[in-house]
Formats: sequence, structure tokens, C-alpha cells
Amino acid sequence: MGTLFYLFIPALFVWRDVYFFGMTNLSLYIHIPFCLQKCRYCDFYSVPGGDPLVISRYIDAIGREWGIYEDSGVLGNAAINTVYVGGGTPSALDLDMWGRLEEALFSRINKSTIREWSVECNPESFTIEKGRMYAKSGATRLTFGVQSLNARELSVCGRAHSAEKAIEALGDERLDGLFDSIGADIIYALPGQTADTLDNTLSAILSIPRVKHLSAYELTVADGTPFGRHKKMLPLPSEESAAEMYELIGNRCTERGMGQYEVSNYALAGFESIHNRAYWSHKPYIGLGASAHSYIHPKRWSNAAGIERYISAVSTGTLINNAVDFEETLTPLELSREIIFLGLRGIDGIDEDDFAARTGISFCPEGRKEILRGYVGSGLLKNSDKKWTPTPRGMLFADMMARELML
Repeated sequence: MGTLFYLFIPALFVWRDVYFFGMTNLSLYIHIPFCLQKCRYCDFYSVPGGDPLVISRYIDAIGREWGIYEDSGVLGNAAINTVYVGGGTPSALDLDMWGRLEEALFSRINKSTIREWSVECNPESFTIEKGRMYAKSGATRLTFGVQSLNARELSVCGRAHSAEKAIEALGDERLDGLFDSIGADIIYALPGQTADTLDNTLSAILSIPRVKHLSAYELTVADGTPFGRHKKMLPLPSEESAAEMYELIGNRCTERGMGQYEVSNYALAGFESIHNRAYWSHKPYIGLGASAHSYIHPKRWSNAAGIERYISAVSTGTLINNAVDFEETLTPLELSREIIFLGLRGIDGIDEDDFAARTGISFCPEGRKEILRGYVGSGLLKNSDKKWTPTPRGMLFADMMARELML
């Protein structure tokens, strides 16, 4: 993120005293935008290939960005609780470049407070040697971008790996001594996908004992992607078929002993993603790198989605305005709407007292009570005292419920 646009103006220090005082825990995200090739559905900021000199300069810039935060004192005594290295494809970095990232950033942070450290990997670029280096840095968790184990579906998506390579990566017994948790990501409702091909993917992944976490995302066809430009030509499953696939995923995960803790996430007990739950509960996080997002209530901002622009901005030692693509200050009403939207997507649900304390707004005014009771009656929500939580079926309709509850 070409990040703290206000770090070096006098007004910051008033802003800091108001909003940063008392922050104790912090999540850290590092964006590695380099990929072997761009997938046809991908709407995240990433670039195919990567000149080693550019990658090296980018990693140095990430270290400098963290230094700007440290030198400013903005973060106070906040301890890093979780680390997530995402992309792009972090495993696309070779061993030398990861070593450079260790030197530029990881060697400078206090690792003693970190509860969870995740690294995203793709099967085609992961090696056990890289895994050992991640573990040496402090990583506790790997998540592999599998998406599908059907050769035709992988080809349609533009994935670089084969089903065999994905199974080989997930099945490597040498991972057991290195990481606490191994996870897999898949996408459903792909063009031409059927319940049977999805079931084959699920069966193969969930049969691997070390897989303790599964993220299953329904395909989103975003404008500007190859899928988006050819959407009318894509043989996408119907809404009914997609709903059946969602139910199938839940059933297979239940059979494996995995609980659903968010609309797209399943895990064995104790292996839920702490980092992602921090996002969903509006806990503070800092994102480093091009296009990365940060949030410290009530401020949210994102860095420039351009490698050279980001490097240039950070190299000045002051993060200039054109390094920031987006910034906002959440109002209590906007925060309340986000809590509703995210709360209905996970098992933590919405607590009336917490909602009121954080927003100054009542969660259950008269107009909303009747809607909530209707959802309880139709089996989409459960209510216990002042806690409202979605049922597994309710998670499927989380977005619809949120829209109707946003008075």
C-alpha cells in the first residue's frame, strides 16, 4: 500500500491520539502481486511473470513501508497477532527473494506475539524447500489455491497446475512437521461444472488427513476479467445448481468433521482462520504492498494498485497522496451496515449489546424486529437472548437478509 497518506502532516498526531490510543492487537497483511500467469476469473491486483530486479525493489519497498509505520509511532505498542502473506502468488517468489523478504521485513517484527501466520501457495510453484523456509520465518499455516481437480475446469480457469500436482502438494507428508494447519481453496459454480465434478474434487481433497481447512468460494464473474468480457458465452451453472453445490460442500465437510464458521469457510475445530476472523470483526489491520488495504477504526485506506507507483511513493520516505487509491472514514451508520453484512455470514452472528456499543445504534428497532422474527420463523436465523446467528441455510441467504435489514 502506498499507505499512510497523512503520516507526515501535523494533523496526524491529533488523529492518532483520538483513534490509535489503546490499540493492543494488530493483523498484518503482505501483498505479493506476482503470478506465473493470470487466471481468467481473477479480479485481484496481480501481474504475470516478474523481472527479478522489479521483485527485489518491490520487496525492499515493503520493508520501507513498514519502517514508515514504525518511525511514525502511529501503531503505538500494538502487538502483531496474525500475519497473512497473500497475492498474487507468494510461492512464486524463489528462495532468494523470500530470504530478501525475511531480511527486509520479517526480521524486524516481533514474532513472539503472533498466534497465526499464513502463506498462500499455488501447487505449481510450491516446493518443500520453500515450505521449510516459510516455517523458519515463522509461518504456521499454508493454504493452497487448488480451485478444482478437474482437468477441463482447470484449463477453462487458466490455472497453471494439474490435478496431480495439487494432490502431490497437499499429500506431502513432510508438511506435517512444519505447519500446524494445511488448507485448500476451491471455487464452485465454474463454467461447465457439475455436482459430480465438484464432488470428485471435494472427495479427493477431504480424503487427505492433513487438510484441516477448506475455503469454497462461489465464482464471481467480475467485469474487466476474461470471464467478465465473455460472460454471455460461459456455460455457467444455474442459481439452483449453484445452491445444490453449496449444500454439497457443506455435507461433505460435515462428514469430514469440519464445521462451517463462515459462508465460504469450513474447518476442523480449532483450525479456523484467526486472521480472516479479524477482518470480519473489524479488528485493526495494516496491509503492506501495492493495492493492499488497511483499517484502523474509523479509517480505511488502500495503496496504489501499481508496482512502480507504489515503489516510487515509498522510496521517498513519505507516502504521497497519489500513492493512495482509496480512503474513507466510516460513520456509525456505515459501520452498523458492515457489521450486519459480515455478521450474517458467520457463526459469530450479531450481538445486540456489542452492536450498540460499537455503533451507538440499536440493532433491534421496531422496523427491524419484525424482519428478524420472520427469518427466525423461516429457519434462516437463530435467536438466543440478544444474540442473532445465521443457520447453515441462512448463510446462503446472508446477502439478501443484510439488504433487508439495512434500514
